[in-house]
Amino acid sequence: MSIKVFDTHVRTKDGRYLHFDVLIENNDPELAKSYARRFLEQQGVQDEDIAQDRCLFCHVEPSNPQVAAAISEQGYFILKLQGCQE
Repeated sequence: MSIKVFDTHVRTKDGRYLHFDVLIENNDPELAKSYARRFLEQQGVQDEDIAQDRCLFCHVEPSNPQVAAAISEQGYFILKLQGCQE
C-alpha cells in the first residue's frame, strides 16, 4: 500500500505546539484535515483553542503493516511527532 503523508502543525491559543503526520491512502487534503481535527479533539484541542494550523501534503511512502492495518480499519493513521499525548 502506498500512503500519502500530510505534515500537520498546530499552535494553540495557550501556547501548545503539536506536530503530527496524517497518513491516508488517498491524496485528499480535506479528508486529511478532517482526520487531523478528529485527532485534535482526542488530544483535548477544540477548534476555538487553535491559534494557527497547517495540514499540507508532504510526500508518498510505502506503508508498514501497522499503518496499513490502521488505515484499513479506520481510514487513517496518526504519526505523533511533537507535543501529542499518548
